[in-house]
Amino acid sequence: MDPSMSASSAAHHLVAPAASAFAAGDSEAGEGALWDIWNQVVQYASQTPAHKLDRVIEVVAAVADLEEPATLEVWGNQTTWKELPLLGPVIRESWDDERHTEPFNLNAFAARLTAAGLVDLSVYAIWTLRSVLENSVPAQIYNKNGDQGCKAAAAWFIYAGKTMYAYSKEGKSYDGRAAQQGSDVVGEDWKGYSEARWRLWVERLEEVQKDVVDEDTKNLLQKAMMSIQDVGGNQS
Repeated sequence: MDPSMSASSAAHHLVAPAASAFAAGDSEAGEGALWDIWNQVVQYASQTPAHKLDRVIEVVAAVADLEEPATLEVWGNQTTWKELPLLGPVIRESWDDERHTEPFNLNAFAARLTAAGLVDLSVYAIWTLRSVLENSVPAQIYNKNGDQGCKAAAAWFIYAGKTMYAYSKEGKSYDGRAAQQGSDVVGEDWKGYSEARWRLWVERLEEVQKDVVDEDTKNLLQKAMMSIQDVGGNQS
């Protein structure tokens, strides 16, 4: 992520091992190299303060704009750089990795990728917000999730609030039970985003602020509420 290089040059340099293998017709080597590359990117992002991820997002966006090789064979299917192949699966594998001691950064990275339209990780927002805001009565949210959980929830509103609000207005849904409601939500059959779900998140985010002591967590929750206000999401 050398800042002296253009984003395009950095992208070429980043994926060069994988691109060379794919160009040579060795899809297995290409897949392995690309998996390792994305692992390094995700690890770097999870250890980097969220507000310093601009360069990472720029380079990932530049990877999506690469044109050579024109097509890649990944897991037996033809794809292109525009799809950022394997980045989603690598993030999925990292999601529950206990080595990520600061989940805020990983959630912020996923939120920024989603907001930038690079990778749709919007269901990950539901997973985080369900775990933090829907699986406990409001009075127990902070006790059960602590500062890390509350920060992770805040990350989505800070970095992808506009996108999530739009999805809530349009009712974006997912197959199966991947996006079902949490255990403390009764009388609903949610399959994704909805205005009712958005309202519950906002109400519970406001409620949990009263219990938070840590200043950093307080600040992030305040930023989340400001983002909600900016997109008009406190009016629903």
